[in-house]
Amino acid sequence: MRLLFVAGVLIWLAGCSAFESRPLYMAKEGKRPHGYSEIQLSERYYQVTYETYENVSFADAEKFALKRAAELSVSQEASGFDVLEKACFNDYLIEESAEIAPSQRTATFSSDAGPISIPIDEPYFPSVTHTYEVKKCVLKVELLDSL
Repeated sequence: MRLLFVAGVLIWLAGCSAFESRPLYMAKEGKRPHGYSEIQLSERYYQVTYETYENVSFADAEKFALKRAAELSVSQEASGFDVLEKACFNDYLIEESAEIAPSQRTATFSSDAGPISIPIDEPYFPSVTHTYEVKKCVLKVELLDSL
């Protein structure tokens, strides 16, 4: 019985981990401030950025940016890379939702006494501003000569 209980708890814990958020190390998708990206500045120079709104330290953000720089050096068949500049900082993303005001709509029904118009109640949604803290680490790297 005890073994069955332990097995059940382990299966439950495994199921919980299946619903975790996105992995911390991933390519940035769209405008969402999460993941790594790079910009080629010239033939051997890149700007590598890692940013996230998740709860990570600047040291971890820097490690993810360095990991991406290492992947770039391998994909470009370079012998390595040098970090020329580094900047890790907090940035803030501000999103504002638009106000949705109720319209003055009515529904009209027919009856024996003639048409009846009834006002339709619609909810009012005020505009809302959300501010997200985003940790960023930006590296300027030089890829070293090929192997």
